[in-house]
Amino acid sequence: MIQAVAVFSGETVKGEVTFSQMGSDVVIVAKFSALPPGDHGFHIHKAGDLRGEGCQGACDHFTTGSTIHGGPPGSLGGEGKRHTGDLGNIKQEEEKTYTLSNLSVEDLWGRSMIVHADPDDLGLGQEEDSKTTGHSGARIGCAVIGRVDCPPKVGGSRKKRASRKKKCCKH
Repeated sequence: MIQAVAVFSGETVKGEVTFSQMGSDVVIVAKFSALPPGDHGFHIHKAGDLRGEGCQGACDHFTTGSTIHGGPPGSLGGEGKRHTGDLGNIKQEEEKTYTLSNLSVEDLWGRSMIVHADPDDLGLGQEEDSKTTGHSGARIGCAVIGRVDCPPKVGGSRKKRASRKKKCCKH
């Protein structure tokens, strides 16, 4: 069951990232319908404050341990070390699935997802910022990871769905 979502709704970056708890792991599924051509660095950042130019309030990459930038889970980037939020690269129309071990969806609520202008070098590049950001460039898309309390049920009338929403989601 999907327990959190980050929705990108900008002009050049449109897509959805979902988060589901599977035992002690979090399964992340990302799909973008609009992105500039090519690979783009894709990361979970520490904060969900998206105010300011270029989503700078999102702070650095989310991590529960390593301070060295690396590739997505299971990759060899970053000398085998990585920030928890390092997810590598994403392309338009490509669905990617990631598994983060020993983490809960609740650990991600209120953090942010960022799409960067350039490819992530997975911490293997020679640039000064390779070991911190993957030399992935400016932040071109951002979204807050929000909890999902009441996923819509398939079927039923609009009136029924509205009444279910009132029962489970207090506004």
